[in-house]
Amino acid sequence: MNYLPEFAIKRPTVVVSIVLMTVIWGVVSFMTMPRREDPDFTIKVCVVATRWTGASAQKIEELVTDPLEEAIDGLEEVKLIRSNSSNGLSTIFVELEDALPGNKVDDTWDKVRARVRNVPMPEPNITPYVNDEFTDTNIILFAVHQKPLNGAAEIDPAYAYSPRDLDLFSEQIRDELRLLPGVAKVDRFGVLEEAIYIETDAGTWSKLQLTSSQLKSLVEARNIVAPGGTIDADDGRFYVKPGGELDAVQELDSIIAALSPTDSGANHVYLESLGLSVRRDYLDPPPLICRYGDNELEQSAVVVAVTMKSGSNIIEICDSAKAKVAQMQNVVGSLPPDLGVTIISDQSDSVKGRIRDVIVNIIEAILIVIVLVYLVVGFRTAAVMAANIPFVVLSSIGVITLFDVQLEQMSLASMIIALGLLVDNAVQICDQARTNQMAGMSPTAAAVAGAQMLGASMLNGTLTTIAAFVPMLIALDGANREFIYGLPVTLSVMLGISWILAMTFCVILAAAFIRAPKDPAKPTAPIPRLMVWCAARFRRGGRPQGEGQGIVYATYALLGRFALRFKFATIGFAVLMLILAMRLPVGSEFFPLTERDQFVVEIWLPEIATIQQTDAVAKEVEAMIRELSPYVDAEGNQRERMAAMRTLVGGGGSRWYLSWEPEPRKPNYAEILIHTTDGKLTHEFAEKLRAVSKRGDEQLGLQPIVGARVVPIELFLGPPADPVVLRVVGDGFADMKRLHRAADQVKSMVEAEPETWDVNDSWGVEGYQLQVDVDSDKASLSRVGNSQIAETLNAFYSGRLLTTFREGDHQVPVYFRLRPEGRRSIADIESAYVEGDAGKIPLSAVATISATWEPAMIDRRDMNRTIEVRSRVEPGASGNDITMRVMNSPEMKELIAQLPPGFRVEIGGAMEESMKAQGKMLKSFGLSFVVIVLLLIIQFNSLSKMLVIVGTLPLAMIGSIFGLWITSNPLGFMPQLGVLSLFGIVLNAGIIFMEFADIVIRERAEKATGGPILGLTKAEFRDALVEAGRQRLMPIFLTTATTVGGLLPLALAGGPLWEGMAWLMIYGLMVATLLTLFVIPALYAVVIETFGLRPFVKDETPAPSS
Repeated sequence: MNYLPEFAIKRPTVVVSIVLMTVIWGVVSFMTMPRREDPDFTIKVCVVATRWTGASAQKIEELVTDPLEEAIDGLEEVKLIRSNSSNGLSTIFVELEDALPGNKVDDTWDKVRARVRNVPMPEPNITPYVNDEFTDTNIILFAVHQKPLNGAAEIDPAYAYSPRDLDLFSEQIRDELRLLPGVAKVDRFGVLEEAIYIETDAGTWSKLQLTSSQLKSLVEARNIVAPGGTIDADDGRFYVKPGGELDAVQELDSIIAALSPTDSGANHVYLESLGLSVRRDYLDPPPLICRYGDNELEQSAVVVAVTMKSGSNIIEICDSAKAKVAQMQNVVGSLPPDLGVTIISDQSDSVKGRIRDVIVNIIEAILIVIVLVYLVVGFRTAAVMAANIPFVVLSSIGVITLFDVQLEQMSLASMIIALGLLVDNAVQICDQARTNQMAGMSPTAAAVAGAQMLGASMLNGTLTTIAAFVPMLIALDGANREFIYGLPVTLSVMLGISWILAMTFCVILAAAFIRAPKDPAKPTAPIPRLMVWCAARFRRGGRPQGEGQGIVYATYALLGRFALRFKFATIGFAVLMLILAMRLPVGSEFFPLTERDQFVVEIWLPEIATIQQTDAVAKEVEAMIRELSPYVDAEGNQRERMAAMRTLVGGGGSRWYLSWEPEPRKPNYAEILIHTTDGKLTHEFAEKLRAVSKRGDEQLGLQPIVGARVVPIELFLGPPADPVVLRVVGDGFADMKRLHRAADQVKSMVEAEPETWDVNDSWGVEGYQLQVDVDSDKASLSRVGNSQIAETLNAFYSGRLLTTFREGDHQVPVYFRLRPEGRRSIADIESAYVEGDAGKIPLSAVATISATWEPAMIDRRDMNRTIEVRSRVEPGASGNDITMRVMNSPEMKELIAQLPPGFRVEIGGAMEESMKAQGKMLKSFGLSFVVIVLLLIIQFNSLSKMLVIVGTLPLAMIGSIFGLWITSNPLGFMPQLGVLSLFGIVLNAGIIFMEFADIVIRERAEKATGGPILGLTKAEFRDALVEAGRQRLMPIFLTTATTVGGLLPLALAGGPLWEGMAWLMIYGLMVATLLTLFVIPALYAVVIETFGLRPFVKDETPAPSS
């Protein structure tokens, strides 16, 4: 590798041309490479949903969920099966093994469909639906709603848009957006489907000889859709299309039915004459209610959600989508002026912000390097060091595109982490070139000799740092590996290019621009000049000042000799500091909250609530949000916290953020997505809403929300998981009462923790249900089957599908059911008549009806009944710490001891995810450690030197843990990456120190005789170590100062993603730097002096002199 500096000096045009071409490649790649908020990876989860209207949760579990789970569980690719059985609905979540390759996932879903298809259902009309697009993340959401015309204060009811109008407008927008390049699909949520209802009352229907099956046949016969055949005429072939598709509601009224089965036609009458009313309306109850709102407006809406293709540019797609909508509104005029299309969520804004942060951080790093290095060694050296940064970054961007890395959260994070590492190589080259010049070499020879001297050590330092990150690609698998893929690849590329440019391009710049001061006693840089002035002013008369030795060097020499004299005390002090640091109460957290201009309000009613009841509470919360939105800023101006909100009642819609897992369809659930005017207001707004919804606000006249859980949730940066989750599990069909009792005890323990709130369990309250017990003997005598009774009751209360009315490509289902007043009353159910083979008979003649309390929801995990006890935590509290306190409490230990066989308590949520991730990270650390040890042994060919350098790694943890503790930051995923980065810097410093120590020892050993250490006395050996440290003082200081300076803006204003990592590296680097300069010499002295090992064989070929 010594030929690289020589080649660069001899062929500067070639080197500069290659560097410039690589930089241009990087600029072009930066402008064109795919962009997205989060890494492109495969979430291996699908949902199997099965509806069985009218069935209880327990019946759903036994007859639908359990058979489906047994069939799916037989697939070897399946890792976990979670299910939720509620009244009328089975929802099964199927998770695949992490190690399953992404290209095998679709094949596995096909296997799941095949297994599901072969499972017999309790009724022939029940069909499970497999949704493998459940995990698609929308990049932009539009709310399509009506707004007042310009100048109007409100919408004129006479011109209000119907849900069908919004359906058509949103469909038009969807059709235009799905044609844009890079768009994978466009979904719509909140569309209220039309329906035609033929309704009656139970008393009238019981007197008619007409049955629902006969009514279905009459309607289907009138609504002809079968082909009528073809006619081959002389002029060609003609297709015959029979008329008969329903044109309007009145045609249903005009359908003729017989008064009795024996009528020959004389007593045939129209349906309307039989007391049957026909009306065209919307599905009632609606499966999902969607609203848009801002600080003044509240309107029904349809959400249009865009998903992009893999490898596309999120910024381009979102900009194109917004431009297309604006064009439709303003240019083409295809949308009316009173139709609002408002952006509710736009991930491209976040991506732009992160890219902007990286660019700003790079610029800040360049400026900080220039300023700090200028203050210490002068402007020329500062310019050369700073110039290395943009060239490395831009060159690396071009190279990482070869590895299919995109601009996303992880790759951008790696660029910021790498800034503190890539400066180090340039610092080493420039400092050594300057030192060589001060020793009398010419600028060119000094630059080449410095690079040749440090090249091997720098390469090994770079490789050891790369070795700290690359094993992630081996230790992690599946989605975890795909998620972090960009981080180790980008870091490795940037560090590798940093070393190459340091050995070539930086050598050229150093030879051309760096000039050492002619007189070391008269430096030109501001800080050395100040130090010389202070030394001259305060130095005692007659005391000589060594050439090139300032106050700092003299102080270090004094302290270094002291540390070596008491080497065991020095090492013991470091160990004591490490022990104290490890005992500090630092919390753990996988990912922090994101400072995003969005948060979500979840509204939960008891499981037996209707969607109309949930909607009423959601409207109360919306009104509360509007009241809390105004605030007065620091300048006294009236502002709004809320920009817009989108409400979904009855389910969670789509995944609009990677870490947000939407709820399946549930009538007792509502989700309000709030878009704030500033991300810095999000936390305060969410906390204020939480407090007011619970306690009210007399000043604003707001009453607390009663009978519902109102849960404001700020978004996390990592995988979706509740902060505190404890699972009470019973094997198989475990006794539900025992399971509930255990879960109630766990809930009490969690509620007792002062930092928890919204403690709940996944089963909720039991529901009041009517049980219809059919007497088989009476039913057989009456020629009525159980299925006929179920079909009749289902038709009365839920509606029976008769046919489908068609308007072009628009289809409207036609249902038969009781009128609303009949469906709302359960008192008359015993007097209802059911339809059998012999006609209609009273239900009470064949069945008894009783009211019971039954579970409204049953959760299972791996086919075992499971109740999850969940809780949110107060701001600043650690869910992991609370979980461990509860699990280690005496009450929990007593509960676990009393649980019957087959019952257990498990940890879930964020703690479970953290333990899984940390286990894999520990595996990665282990691989890294092995590779680093091998690299050190290869370089030094010495176990003792390897042990000395590896022994410095714990030094990085001392300041790191203190930093987290002082700044109240937990040890999360990003701080763990900061630890790895810190290890790289410390290893670099240790490797180069050992290299310099050996050089100084070798030089002095050649002239020494008689001493026990290669001819050196202990004092001479220690002086050599101090001299090596003195030579490394300046580059170590510059690396520390520039890295800390570059991290300070991130620590102070980088937000929750960067704050913990930045403070960890700042404190860790400052402490590790100080300790490294004293502990490494002490460790080396122990190895040589105490154990009698030799640094090297004395007759080795001398290394180049520094």
